This record gives sequence, structure tokens and C-alpha cells, in this order.
Amino acid sequence: MDPGLLYEPPFTDSHPEGLDGVFRDNDADQIISLVRSFNETVEVEFGVA
Repeated sequence: MDPGLLYEPPFTDSHPEGLDGVFRDNDADQIISLVRSFNETVEVEFGVA
């Protein structure tokens, strides 16, 4: 998952700032880190079926 998607709908439906508006800064940073860590373990490229 592209972490940038956390700042687009449907996430901005909950708060205009997306992830940063729903969670504290430190928590949002940790979520982004988790997504990036997960992405590194996945062998599939995004957007490729």
C-alpha cells in the first residue's frame, strides 16, 4: 500500500487531514512506518495485477 493513500478518501472522509487528523503525530508516524515495513516484505509491485 502506498502510504500516501492514507491522506486521500476514504481516510479524508473521517478528517480533512487524513491520517494526521485522526491520530496523534507520533501514532501516525508509527502507522506509516508499519506500512513501509510491510511493503518491504511484499514481493508484489503496486499497480501490477
